[in-house]
Amino acid sequence: MRLRGMPPTHARSLWRSVRGHGITITALARHAARVHADRPGLVVDAWSATFRELWRAAEGVAAVLYLGPLERRPRPVVLACAGPAMQVALIAVARLGLDVMPLSPRLLDDYARAVPRDALLIHDGEAPAWHRGPTASSEQVMAWASTDGSGLGRTRHRARIVLPSMTAAGTITTHVQGAMGVQGLRQLAGLHDRLGIEGTDVVLACAPPHRGQGLQLLGMALLAGATLVSAAHTPAADRIRIIRERFVSVLSASPRQLTGILDELERSGEAPPRLRRIMVAGEDIDADLVRRLHATWGPIVLSAYGTVQTGTVAVATPELLSAHPGTAGRRLPGSDFGIVGHAGRGDATGLLWVRGAHATVITEDRGRIDDGRLTIVGALTQPDTAD
Repeated sequence: MRLRGMPPTHARSLWRSVRGHGITITALARHAARVHADRPGLVVDAWSATFRELWRAAEGVAAVLYLGPLERRPRPVVLACAGPAMQVALIAVARLGLDVMPLSPRLLDDYARAVPRDALLIHDGEAPAWHRGPTASSEQVMAWASTDGSGLGRTRHRARIVLPSMTAAGTITTHVQGAMGVQGLRQLAGLHDRLGIEGTDVVLACAPPHRGQGLQLLGMALLAGATLVSAAHTPAADRIRIIRERFVSVLSASPRQLTGILDELERSGEAPPRLRRIMVAGEDIDADLVRRLHATWGPIVLSAYGTVQTGTVAVATPELLSAHPGTAGRRLPGSDFGIVGHAGRGDATGLLWVRGAHATVITEDRGRIDDGRLTIVGALTQPDTAD
């Protein structure tokens, strides 16, 4: 599958990477290193890397992990770290073909029951006393990033990305996003077509990689050659500064984060920075917020809905949002949604189920479907605001 407007040489590079690594985040990173090479690829805090440097850093970390903490044994890896170590280690572990579970370091203790006993835990600060498996710090990961891992052999394994979530009753469930696979790539292509990310774009992502949307944005940046700037734990004033200084053209944030940016602009009296696209994701969208965003930036706002496990499953274009403020949008290719207990695709209201990235999830949201258009009418739980 190729993106709309992708040159034939890039399509061949993507196919070559997929043949070697499957439809995985590894294949996207290898493809980006080959065709986008010295273009700025990832910016996290004060750390930045081109696509070529990101791939080399991931290979270096993968080589040290394999010979060191992993002791040449295939075992799952849990990433509970912030900063660039999360993204570099994610690609490195996927390069080794191992299962990887990215977690918020703030919620590590809450998700202790989901961490496999023999997993390698990459963490910030002190390692938790309850984990008996091997550990490594995020500082060590970034030190290993300068290692030469170019001699690392291929693996026949296909990495699975495991994302846990917690229900209202406190039950932890884990869902495998798989190796991205055909469905995952279809989601990326559909999201790309509606969001319109180009290689010249600089994307500010306010969702970390352990969230479904953050993971998809990382994949999309690798696929399209756009620069991804991660600002998951950043105050609104700093996000505005980053938009100006980094010449951000596409902003992806939750309604809560966007409200903070709008409030900060009103408080400071600054003119809003120029943006080409705004994608609202992570929580239910409010019609008043859509009108407020349109009043500030014009009709450039898209809304996206998904879960931690499935990534984005529905997108509303600016035209759809202008006509129906508050809607979560229509189905994304490779995804589906419906009302529990309601057969077919007719209009209905009730408990919502969603499908995407090889996972089917019954959510804790109530939804309404009108003419194929999804609107969230009530959430049974409060959104996770840890990030």
